[in-house]
Amino acid sequence: MLPHQRQYAQAAFRSMVEESVGNEFEKLVHRLMELCHPGYLPIRTYGNIGDLGGDGLCACHRRLYACYAPETFEVSKVRAKFLSDLNSALTQRPGQFETFIFVHNDQRGVHPVVAGLIAETQPDYAEVVALQQMGPRKLWIEALPLDLLETEHLLGHQIPVHDVVYSVGMAEIEPLLRHLADNRPLHAPRVEIALPSTLKADYNRLSSRAQHELQEARPYVYQIGEYYQGLLNHTEQDEVAEGFTQYYRCMREEYGDQPDEILWQMQRYVLGQAGARWDRADAANVVVAFFFDQCDIFEIPPPGWQENEPAAGAS
Repeated sequence: MLPHQRQYAQAAFRSMVEESVGNEFEKLVHRLMELCHPGYLPIRTYGNIGDLGGDGLCACHRRLYACYAPETFEVSKVRAKFLSDLNSALTQRPGQFETFIFVHNDQRGVHPVVAGLIAETQPDYAEVVALQQMGPRKLWIEALPLDLLETEHLLGHQIPVHDVVYSVGMAEIEPLLRHLADNRPLHAPRVEIALPSTLKADYNRLSSRAQHELQEARPYVYQIGEYYQGLLNHTEQDEVAEGFTQYYRCMREEYGDQPDEILWQMQRYVLGQAGARWDRADAANVVVAFFFDQCDIFEIPPPGWQENEPAAGAS
């Protein structure tokens, strides 16, 4: 799949998730999971036994999914739904799953009530089951490895072949881009920031120009840490990092022998395909440098690797 097609798919899927409620959202989750996991089993409600606390079961990974996407969010109802499904599943599906995943369509991230429920409830069930949440961002991460035909099946329509221009790549990272663009010091001191390690860039065979791009962004990387520390949703950084890792794997599969192309595609992942104003382009470079240094993208040199040895992607 071409990068612009994948970005089209991301925007279309995000819209579908946002607009789906109730059974339609559940059907969308089933379609996605069946494409991603051959062992996934949709669960339908049957007579007076209901669904036994789950909407979908992934036997190969031993995960039980419970979907919740009401037209209007009510705290008391989401709490009751979560606890009811969890207790029903533990009672009526013993030994069938090891992870209970609460799936929702809140674009703003996991609701504080859900986050609090997971944090409060997990210690009581730590020896029995792991509790997780899955929102729009994690749902898209599941979809990233799908090929063109599978993605079109997920969306229910063909993806345009022509090069469509997008001004936003990762919609969920837009607030971070604005934060970086708006708060970048106008007169940052021109000081050299030491590379965390020269080996990683060399091992991945990045050109001197590509390494220069990363180096230019590093004086501002600290702002990303400050941004994530100030969020109420403390899982957002991990979820964004997971998305970066999955997209990097897709790009490496497509451009494995072109490390500079992969780096450029990671920048497009942040910005979209449209030309960006200089402040947004600089902000995107900071984001990519941050996840490069956090080792979420590109390969880590094996212990003891030396510059004259074969590098990542080398035959």
